[in-house]
Amino acid sequence: MSLVYKSKGMLAFGAACMMSSPIALAEDKSYEFGLGIPYYNFDSGFDLDDEFGLRGLVGMRTGRLQFELDFDTVSTERTSEDDVDLQQVYGNVLVFGETIGNFDPFISAGWGQLDYTEGDYDEETTVSNIGAGFKYYLGDSFAVRPSINYFFPTEFDDNYATVAVTFSYFTGGRKVGKTHSASKAEPVSVPKDADNDGIIDSKDRCQNTPAGVLVNGYGCPMDSDNDGIYDYQDECANTPANIKVDDKGCPLKLEKTIEIELKVNFDSNSDIVKPQYYPEIQQVAEFLSQYAGTAVVIEGHTDTMGAASYNKSLSQKRADAVANVLTSRFNVESSRVTAVGYGEEQPIADESTRQGLIANRRVVAKVSTKVEALQAN
Repeated sequence: MSLVYKSKGMLAFGAACMMSSPIALAEDKSYEFGLGIPYYNFDSGFDLDDEFGLRGLVGMRTGRLQFELDFDTVSTERTSEDDVDLQQVYGNVLVFGETIGNFDPFISAGWGQLDYTEGDYDEETTVSNIGAGFKYYLGDSFAVRPSINYFFPTEFDDNYATVAVTFSYFTGGRKVGKTHSASKAEPVSVPKDADNDGIIDSKDRCQNTPAGVLVNGYGCPMDSDNDGIYDYQDECANTPANIKVDDKGCPLKLEKTIEIELKVNFDSNSDIVKPQYYPEIQQVAEFLSQYAGTAVVIEGHTDTMGAASYNKSLSQKRADAVANVLTSRFNVESSRVTAVGYGEEQPIADESTRQGLIANRRVVAKVSTKVEALQAN
């Protein structure tokens, strides 16, 4: 069985070499250094728990080819709870396809050495692999590389796979390989991409995009919230739809004044708030909750029946009673509530009628604030 796996690995490695043969080695080279997290999935014959490991790599790219050395390590255990450590070092050849925007897909094949350690038992074996993945460029020097690889160890009857995400730094900027004919009669013309954003000039609607800026399929910088300001210039991301913005992508604001007025009436010589007025008091509480910078002044008033000094005291009790409903029943912070009793000093109705007397026995809550409102398109 192990000979079968070995032949598979040799065929995979040979296939990668044959695929790379018509690809020219560009004169300029770039170097890549990466650190990643592979997830190991073992065939059932290994009797090992699937586990996350660590991966490091160093590579050299020229044109569409990349040669790299990878190092993996993972610690896992058998179902019998015996600890097992695996380390492998292997060389890989990556063959890249056509770059699409920030995506640079590749297939890979490689050969290396696996070290299997379980307690005092240690075994080494050669191991081949085939894989596929892509680079997603985060700029001219950084990329993230999702990949999947399938490994064939020579000395074992079972195989294993890894799914990995690797973050890498590379030198020399983004490279795209050039092809040539076998006869070398004429060089193949490579479409121009003046701003190096992955979109050729003939299809690029936004020329001269700054380096490192993510672009869409038309070569224009991304505008995630569709406010007309590119993401790399937008200082206020996720602006709501249909809101006017300034040249920094932040909502334009205007000032408007909002007022709310509350009226609560009392029985003669009483400072008890009737439940029928709770809904009105709740509206004041909701307003204060909506506008955190506001405060309310509760004004207590009486009719002219009785002594002025008594009425002054009664009006203060009425104002305090409404303030207490706001703080205790509707959880408004006491620091935002002020109660003032004016007694009979500010009548609003003629007391020659019973209705006039009732109207003057009142508490008024006044809230006024300036708020900033977003301007709609």
